[in-house]
Amino acid sequence: MGTATIRARLVFLPAALAFGLLSVSADALAQTITIDGTGAGRTYDGIGAVSGGGATSPLLMDYVEPQRTQILDFLFKPNYGAAMQELYIEIPGDGNATQGSELSHMHSRTDENYDRGYEWWLMKEAKRRNPLIVLDAAAWSAPAWLGNGNFWSQDTADYLSKWVMGAKSVHGLDIDYLGCRNERGDNTTWLNNIFRPTLDKNGLTKVGIHAFDNWGATSWNWATSMNTDATLKAAVYAIGSHTTASYGSQRGTPPPQNVIDIGKPIWDTEEHVYEHGFQCAIDIVSAFNFNYVNSKITKTIYWHLITAFYSNEPFYDVTVAVASSPWSGNYTINPALWGYAHVGQFTKVGWKYLDAACGNFTGGGNYVTMMAPSGGDYTVIAQTSGATATKNVTFNVTGGLSTGTVSVWRSNATAQFQKQPDITPANGSFTVALDANSIYTIGTTTGQQKGAVTPPAAASFPMPYYETYDHYADFKSVGYRPY
Repeated sequence: MGTATIRARLVFLPAALAFGLLSVSADALAQTITIDGTGAGRTYDGIGAVSGGGATSPLLMDYVEPQRTQILDFLFKPNYGAAMQELYIEIPGDGNATQGSELSHMHSRTDENYDRGYEWWLMKEAKRRNPLIVLDAAAWSAPAWLGNGNFWSQDTADYLSKWVMGAKSVHGLDIDYLGCRNERGDNTTWLNNIFRPTLDKNGLTKVGIHAFDNWGATSWNWATSMNTDATLKAAVYAIGSHTTASYGSQRGTPPPQNVIDIGKPIWDTEEHVYEHGFQCAIDIVSAFNFNYVNSKITKTIYWHLITAFYSNEPFYDVTVAVASSPWSGNYTINPALWGYAHVGQFTKVGWKYLDAACGNFTGGGNYVTMMAPSGGDYTVIAQTSGATATKNVTFNVTGGLSTGTVSVWRSNATAQFQKQPDITPANGSFTVALDANSIYTIGTTTGQQKGAVTPPAAASFPMPYYETYDHYADFKSVGYRPY
């Protein structure tokens, strides 16, 4: 499509119609969205991904420069690539957690080592690029000595607290949130009487707990206990569950209304969009939008962060990038990464959703709108999966929000994250033609870019291979693990 055509499609349609310049079908003007800065809505908590739940990132640390920096920039650098707003880490537990294990900081009751593994390194690299990134963590597996096999024990509360304190004392990392245990049931008595008090006793009062991060319709059942248990309600910062979104042919299990009505933040702490190509990108955005439109879910975290493991393992190449060839420096950025960019480059944690400007498009797709907490800037994130024709959507901006220049970014199956011509609203109103099966971000923020680097060509593993370990400067620097 040529530039002239794009400009024509982004013209301010009401003015053009007044002068008889355009002929528009009834459907083209059927949808109008009012963006009112005084409207109600919940606080936005972010978009991000999980490193862990199995050894999903082990090869990333083994890349040499400059490719390692390039990959990390695509993941975490603001206004460059995915611009992830949260990194969710598995607290390594020495056990298989889907497709591999990671090294625990406490192999035994008397053992402590806060340099094992690569997650410390990854969190520091994420923070180096974005000091505002949220750090969250939970246990998947756990050493058997905890509670003599009983996870819901004082041992476990101490073990998790020590991990958080080690992150701070050894690496200078502040952990913002902790889950209890990934997909292993719930125990409100432990949370109330052991876990929260242990965190508080160790000075970790600012660490918020999300619970209980299971999946399926029954995963929400425990939450209604907060209506009668004031201690539990005070102990839990957010209600977390998995696979809550519906998109394409996938059907999640969103929270029932009585859970939404509790008023706590609700998070999708592990969404699964396992697809290839642009379909993965548009479904990432579809799930993100669905979660707020249908469930008031204010944070969506996807499993997993990056394919940085060998190709003979499951769940290979169903995410934002593949970095599985550190010996060659080759890596691949997938279209899915630009799905994250449509959110992460245009919003910030702490912004506010505007409920009246969030919903479903007639004919296919959905949209959400957020505003900066102090007003002024706003962002609309839209996707039109399932639509069969271009749709003209008129936006009326009011309530103290900016009526200045609006930028438009688009992704489709042909090209991802492409800036379109800016729009100048007239009296706070403008119209955008949204193509079918596309992603759009529309708003007033600036500074976004599409990072682009050409990696080296792929190469086979350098056989024959010998590992003498003599070339390691020290094992601590590599997390006590071989390349």
